[in-house]
Amino acid sequence: MELNRLSDELSRIPIKITVVDKGEATGYLNRLTAPLTVGAITQRLPINSRTSPAMGHVSILINIQRGVEKPVTQVKAGTIAYWPRSDAVTIYPKDAKPYGPVNKIGEIEENLELFNRLRSGSRVIIEKI
Repeated sequence: MELNRLSDELSRIPIKITVVDKGEATGYLNRLTAPLTVGAITQRLPINSRTSPAMGHVSILINIQRGVEKPVTQVKAGTIAYWPRSDAVTIYPKDAKPYGPVNKIGEIEENLELFNRLRSGSRVIIEKI
């Protein structure tokens, strides 16, 4: 039991996502769910980009150009994923079936509602905490 808890703690990278002039959300990236993708993203942190809301998710372009890695075709509310087709981090405010396979890379733990009403082009910063 203790070893599993320690493994979970070591695999999680705490992050803060700031939507400028709107608020902040916190969550984590999980190295175990897509290690190569999470590694590429953490090397680029902090990421300063813009949002692109779509049906059921918010995309944040990040320019890491990774392929599929342990892809999933359904996600729960709060999932942070990487969508290879658009080279973007995607955040899902509610349960969804993505347009194509995504790599689940983490979860939003606080203030998920921040992503419900974003406009296209909102400035966003993803950083380690």
